[in-house]
Amino acid sequence: MNFNEERDLGIKITQYDSLSKCISIIRNYRSESMGVIKSEIESNDFIFVCDFTDTPSLKRMLKCYDELTDIGCVLTIQEQMRMIPREILINLLQMHKEIQEETQAAIDAEVGDDEDDDI
Repeated sequence: MNFNEERDLGIKITQYDSLSKCISIIRNYRSESMGVIKSEIESNDFIFVCDFTDTPSLKRMLKCYDELTDIGCVLTIQEQMRMIPREILINLLQMHKEIQEETQAAIDAEVGDDEDDDI
């Protein structure tokens, strides 16, 4: 997968028990062929990449990560070519949620002010 060092987070599988189980899980999140995914795993390439600002993709990445670890895989998460812990994804998703809530509150406040003007 293509990895943009400035904006992307990516996961790699560094150890696994069953290649076929890994491929089966990854195919739930990606549409690439089994051969492409197999090649990425065997060559220690990224199996999932997303922009750190893409909340839906981050959620899918975390779910894929958790499913793979549940079957015994050892994975790494990388940002700007350095390894980061899973908790960073959780914190990033929480930050996205808070920003969304703050933005919605600001919109609601602005709309409320405009509605008061109409009275």
